[in-house]
Amino acid sequence: KKSFASTQKMQAIQPQLKKLQEKYKSDPQKLNTETVKLYRDNGVNPMGGCWPMLLQMPLLFALFMVFRSTIEFRGASFFWWIKDLSQPDTVFNLPFYIPIYGDQVAFLPILLGISMFLTQKMSMANMGSAGGQQKYMMYFMNGFFVLIFNQFPSGLVLYYTLFNVLTILQQKYLTPQS
Repeated sequence: KKSFASTQKMQAIQPQLKKLQEKYKSDPQKLNTETVKLYRDNGVNPMGGCWPMLLQMPLLFALFMVFRSTIEFRGASFFWWIKDLSQPDTVFNLPFYIPIYGDQVAFLPILLGISMFLTQKMSMANMGSAGGQQKYMMYFMNGFFVLIFNQFPSGLVLYYTLFNVLTILQQKYLTPQS
């Protein structure tokens, strides 16, 4: 919620920030000073959206280790095709190995990719006109996560996918309808 609120505040001051960038485009030091002043006057922290995400990284690493090594998760099925929470939820095996991706196709990373895409689409819609390069970077990261998470334990991928789905619901709930 904190990350979303910080993003909303940053979006609210974007027109003022663009005016400052136009006004001081030839004086980067003055632009920096005025930008910091704008942030302070509006109670905006540019790192406010990043900190909550950075704080959860140790949790993701810990969950990775827990799902890989906890004996109780080995062979613990969860739902239909998920037969073992400590292993990838392989739907079928490929007859060849793809670097980074592996030699199996897992379904949860695909769901993760879809949930990440929807989350990014919602945040892009809320940001208005975002830069093209930023949009491509977000889509690249989406695909990269699908590749990487294909070999991760299904319990971790399930956690992250559910986190994204709850984020989508939270954004729908917190975004003011116009």
